[in-house]
Amino acid sequence: MTGKLIQQQMYTRERGGIFLSTDGYDTIAISEGLDKSFVKKYLHPFCIYQSPKALTSRGEKDSSLYPETVTLFQPETGDMVIGQSVFVPADFTGQRSAYFMHNYVLPPNRKEEWIKHPEKLFQINDFQTSYKMDQGHVLPALEETGYDDMDVLAGKDILLGNLGIREDQFKQLLFAVMSSIAGKKKVFISLNVPLQEYSKAALQLLELIYLYLPYAHRRKLGAMTFSSEPESKNYIHVMFYEPGTLNMNDRSIEKQFIFDFANDRISGLDITGQKHEYLDFALDHFSQSKKRMDDFFAFAETALSGLPEEQKLEVASYYQLTALYQTLNSHDDALYKENKLGFLNSLQKFLQVNSDEKQPLVELFLQILAMEKYAGDPATALDYIHAVVSINQMVRSDEALSFILETLNYYQNAQLFHKLWKLVEEDNRSYKAILMFINEHPNYDRLLELYLDERFNRIIRVEEILRELKSMLGSPYLLSIEKFKSVVITKIEASLKQESNAFTAVLAIKEFKVDMADKDFLNFKQKMFRSSVWAMLDHIRPKELTTQDIMTFGKIFNQPINPRDMKDGKAKDHYLMTDALYQVLSMPSQASPNQLKSLSRSGRELVREILQQLLRVKVTTEHIPVLTIAFGSEHGDVDYGMLFKHLIQYSDDKTMMAFIKDHSNLVGIDVPYRSALRSYLVSDPKSIWRNKKYNKELKLIRKSSFKNFLKEVETETASPLVKFFKKYGVKLLIAVVVLGGAGGAAWFGVDYYSSKHSTKKVASTPAVKKNVKKAENVVSLDQFKKLSEEKVDGENFGLPLDGKQFKKIVGQAQGVILTDRQDGNFHLDLKTETEASPFENGQLKDGFSLVGTEYDFDPNDKTYEVVLVANNSETVESYLWVYSIKSDMKNETLEPLPLNYNSEVITDVKLATKKLTLTQGESEVAYEFPFTDQISDSQE
Repeated sequence: MTGKLIQQQMYTRERGGIFLSTDGYDTIAISEGLDKSFVKKYLHPFCIYQSPKALTSRGEKDSSLYPETVTLFQPETGDMVIGQSVFVPADFTGQRSAYFMHNYVLPPNRKEEWIKHPEKLFQINDFQTSYKMDQGHVLPALEETGYDDMDVLAGKDILLGNLGIREDQFKQLLFAVMSSIAGKKKVFISLNVPLQEYSKAALQLLELIYLYLPYAHRRKLGAMTFSSEPESKNYIHVMFYEPGTLNMNDRSIEKQFIFDFANDRISGLDITGQKHEYLDFALDHFSQSKKRMDDFFAFAETALSGLPEEQKLEVASYYQLTALYQTLNSHDDALYKENKLGFLNSLQKFLQVNSDEKQPLVELFLQILAMEKYAGDPATALDYIHAVVSINQMVRSDEALSFILETLNYYQNAQLFHKLWKLVEEDNRSYKAILMFINEHPNYDRLLELYLDERFNRIIRVEEILRELKSMLGSPYLLSIEKFKSVVITKIEASLKQESNAFTAVLAIKEFKVDMADKDFLNFKQKMFRSSVWAMLDHIRPKELTTQDIMTFGKIFNQPINPRDMKDGKAKDHYLMTDALYQVLSMPSQASPNQLKSLSRSGRELVREILQQLLRVKVTTEHIPVLTIAFGSEHGDVDYGMLFKHLIQYSDDKTMMAFIKDHSNLVGIDVPYRSALRSYLVSDPKSIWRNKKYNKELKLIRKSSFKNFLKEVETETASPLVKFFKKYGVKLLIAVVVLGGAGGAAWFGVDYYSSKHSTKKVASTPAVKKNVKKAENVVSLDQFKKLSEEKVDGENFGLPLDGKQFKKIVGQAQGVILTDRQDGNFHLDLKTETEASPFENGQLKDGFSLVGTEYDFDPNDKTYEVVLVANNSETVESYLWVYSIKSDMKNETLEPLPLNYNSEVITDVKLATKKLTLTQGESEVAYEFPFTDQISDSQE
């Protein structure tokens, strides 16, 4: 409820009430500020009274013998409800007994007054036991309720003595109530007191328990001071029940916390022999009659602020808080030394939220660090530093940083050192602060060097270093630490010496980026790149360069270095050679020997050697200028003999033709070229001279020197007879014709006649018998069997096959079953390629039709197949399954053959020997048994 006033409600059996116009139990009066929906939802379920069985069994009418029932509960609205119901011997009719209930509803913004002053809750003295209807239906809202002010602590010993409860039992009871509020179990209590005093004793015991309950538990507690028997009820944690009504055979009751003091029996818990810090602490206060625990509860409230509700209620939280509170107040570190890690973990738990408001805990943390100085126990050092780092994420203290640093210093020569650094890295702010401190204090340089060595120790490749570097530069302040930068650059230089591809690695350094690139990063990157370039150039092995290396070199040096700015030495030589190779190979069609001029003589010779090696790939027309450089010399000559050998091995006819055409002018002026070309055209069995297409192209070259050269080639490649006639001329030819004319003519005539009039002989072949194809048994979809219209009990559908081997298929709750002629059953696995299926629990879904048939695709395998087709024309779905079945598979689940089909509607299916054809609209697809592949057109 809203507001600050206490609202009231009264409930009994009357002639009509607030909600009912007829006779019966109803709310008869309420305060105007009380929401009626709240009354119906929350108050009515608790407007009850259970008369003691011992009294009702004898028909007792004396109301003074009946105990009141006081009910306390706190729904999720935040309100607190406390009410009293009493026995009424006769209702308005005078004919039957009834009960009357009066409830107070305390608003959320005021209930703290009652939580921290339990007497206002458990000693209310102005509950009404009746109400005159002529007073109307409206009750006033109240500022306060009347209550007694008895000191329950002062009389606790007498109370517990009268109830027969020992201190150790009270300790168990306190534990049970706290556990019940935090969990789901209920606490059921019976007292050995007369019934008319039952509620009074129960309220006193409840108040005593309440005094030792933390505030978080008080804000949840629900209780009833009397019930005729134990029962679980929502919002109620503690219920006092009538002695003798406990049913231990009820398993739901058996699992609860039972305190049957009337029969001296406790069950559902056993905490004897265990250490319970909070309970011991509470009992210590309990033993001192007038000592309350309000100071501890206030401390606990502060420590628990901001934490989730479940942590505020769990008993373990109060065990931890007890140790912290006692250490703070007694200035005794015994509890800390007893469990150092547990103590720190407790501090971590409570400081994780609202740490600024928990100064006593922060001070306790700093006291511990000052006392310890560093984590000196190797067995617990990791866990200890983990706790310190975690706490420092919240409290941010120089003392914690100093403690961490001293611990690192202590373990710098131990394996633990690097594991400790890993923990420090988890808190970016602590990590930064420690690194900056080391940077400003050179005597701690060793710690940073050891740390960075470990970070990069197992990393070999530059790519991995850059990945690690990017991760570390998420903390950009590292770039202000000179030691960090020098270690990274040294590591990269060392890694480049072992890189299988230094060019790719250096290019990666050039292209290296981070999310927040500032001036410090750009300066560092430039320095890292420059040092990596020199390391790469120093370790280049020119003869091992690949074309890819050279192209990557061009990307690295897209702004060339001026050689005059470089010191003479190996790096400069390597740069000039690689740069020359890049100039030649990056634009091979424009390559020129002048691109090698900047090199020494030995450098040029090495570049030519490298080019020859790099061109041992398929040479194309664009490489022709490069070839003349690769096979050139210091005097401007070209070794054309080697060049042609290279072209023969690594080029094709098109490239050879282009080369010869481009250099056709050399035939008349360059003797070595002419000689090498003649040797190729005349001697090589695969020369383009012997190719009709390229032979014609060669003859189309117009240069007269080249045409004369080709005549020589033509003569040298002619047949011996042609060479003879060319040598001795026409006279010899005439003589040969005169002397041999008649014979020659006769020979020619016979040859001509015989060739003109000859006929080809055809070998006779025996007659081939024609294979007469036996008519196939082809079955189409319209011949498949359809579902039976008759239904049998226990079957969802029936499909009669009436085949030679199989009788029917039926759908049952347990699946789809195939039955053969011998009444053997087979379970059909009707799996599909997708999650969709026409079946559900052995039943065919609405809209689907099902047909099937028995068929023998291969008469030779002595096995029959069963084909099933399910169609749904509305959803345009079709499913097809084919099963190949042997008789020994009975009672097994049959998997379908690979043709497990579902797609758009099948309009026809044709079954033939070793073939199944599906028709969908106008298209057909054929599959060959056993359906592992679709039949190709050639097979068709």
